[in-house]
Amino acid sequence: MPIDRLCTISLDSLSSILLRCGAEKKKPRRTPGQDVSDSFLSTESQCTTPACGKSPMPDRVLEIAKLTCPPLFSGPRFLAVIRAFCDESYDGKSRIYTIAGFLTRDKEWASLAKRWRNRCLQEGIKCYHSTDCEGGYKEFRQLSKKQIVELNADLITEILNTQIVGLATSMVLDDYRKVSASSENAKRILGSSPYFLTMQTFLVCACGKIRDNRDTRLRRLFGRPNYRVAFIFDQQEEFSGRAKQLYDQVKKKNPNIAPCMGTLTYADRERFVPLQVADKLAYEAMKNMLNLKYDPQRKERVALTRLKAGKVVRALKYLDEQILHRIVAVQK
Repeated sequence: MPIDRLCTISLDSLSSILLRCGAEKKKPRRTPGQDVSDSFLSTESQCTTPACGKSPMPDRVLEIAKLTCPPLFSGPRFLAVIRAFCDESYDGKSRIYTIAGFLTRDKEWASLAKRWRNRCLQEGIKCYHSTDCEGGYKEFRQLSKKQIVELNADLITEILNTQIVGLATSMVLDDYRKVSASSENAKRILGSSPYFLTMQTFLVCACGKIRDNRDTRLRRLFGRPNYRVAFIFDQQEEFSGRAKQLYDQVKKKNPNIAPCMGTLTYADRERFVPLQVADKLAYEAMKNMLNLKYDPQRKERVALTRLKAGKVVRALKYLDEQILHRIVAVQK
């Protein structure tokens, strides 16, 4: 599957979103019931140790799904679980920023979360984190290289065995800085934060995919276009406190995709396994963009190749210098 350079919606619509939904400086308060990380995720009477061999996560997935939908809603509940990833170069300066996630029904999430958790527990891993796994840090220090390779391969297999859709958007931060500094007009259009620009683009692309009934895999998953989806972000993300504000702005300014945008909820990655699954895609998409930009001769990573071959990843978008210049040009 080729890597797309443009979003699924028209460039005019994307540019309009980027112009109208600039990040506000004021940090909003979280609305009551928005943070789901503590109140109902009690671990009492539930084993969470590696020796247990069982995962309490599926029930939590279904419980979160219920909270993100209307009280009397009885249809299938769809959750888009989102993670962000930012690389750091040798000088500590970030080069690529990626937002990625998976979308599927709550029951599919519950099944995948159970299998994912139990496979990690076999290696004594309580919380999967791609960077730690790649470098053999923290919990992964005890594993051999062979064990890490086998664990990653098995986790990708679990994703492939799930009716799930993956999406990712990456920003080349050097290109953003260059284009933004090229003129006052570019700075105004692109906004003050590449992170929010990436998030806005991701939301528009994700909802565009949901709305587009031509995608066979999505049609099988949803059954019809414009199905409402609840978005779940990691509460530890640096922009999580302002994500709700931006989410509401995108929803308000874009009535064409608003029917697909349900609630936005925060969860804890250590206690909500689907965020660990999304972390894997965000990491692989970030590494892919990093290699395309700075080391184009390097082969594509095996994990991403498998996800693409299995038609799980439906869109890999990126914002580089060329695309950013085109966005600015449309607004002139």
